[in-house]
Amino acid sequence: MSGAVAVRDAATTVLLRDADPGGTDGLEVLLLRRHGSHVFGANAYVFPGGAIDAADSDPALAARCISGAEQATTEGGAVGLAAAMAAIRECFEEAGLLVGCAARGNEGQRDALRAALNDQSRVWRDVADVLDLRFTLDDLRYFAHWTTPAGAPKRYSTRFFAAAAPDGEARCDGHETTHVWWAPPAEAVAAHDRGEITLMTPTRATLETLRAYGNTADALAGLVETAAVLRA
Repeated sequence: MSGAVAVRDAATTVLLRDADPGGTDGLEVLLLRRHGSHVFGANAYVFPGGAIDAADSDPALAARCISGAEQATTEGGAVGLAAAMAAIRECFEEAGLLVGCAARGNEGQRDALRAALNDQSRVWRDVADVLDLRFTLDDLRYFAHWTTPAGAPKRYSTRFFAAAAPDGEARCDGHETTHVWWAPPAEAVAAHDRGEITLMTPTRATLETLRAYGNTADALAGLVETAAVLRA
């Protein structure tokens, strides 16, 4: 019997914001500390993300897209649209933020819906229906694809997206994530190198890249440009 670990498709979102409204005090990126009970990446600081669920491919979700669906399919291949949906869903589950979409329904149910997603009593389509979400997938900038190497207890083929952080406060859920840090990229890398925090390889590499940018607009443009060059 083979002991090989199956590779699951996944998605993650690098949420960026300017440290000040004028965009002159530097860039910050959302990092979440994973719960210590996780088999994979326990206590590591990560971007919001996770495995793509079968429900992320629901045609009813695609029907709610008002922009970016074709681009997501072109950039992400067969799982492109589902990857974008998973990236948005995971941001909501793990950080409580709605990115790449606008809610036109009952905002008062957001917390209850988030809790239901996390305990798996509801799926992403339910949330989209109740909140009457309209997806703008071109708000997500696809820029990288990492696959966990052989030997890890879990393996993922992960599409990386970047996006400007939406309005609202990021809040950990206490189960998947236990701490929120809006980190200047250079500070996060330095903390890792001093042994104060744990960063997985793709997270550290992304933060290293982001050190070169002083604001959100430049970072998004730079990530997309670099990705285009690598794909050429």
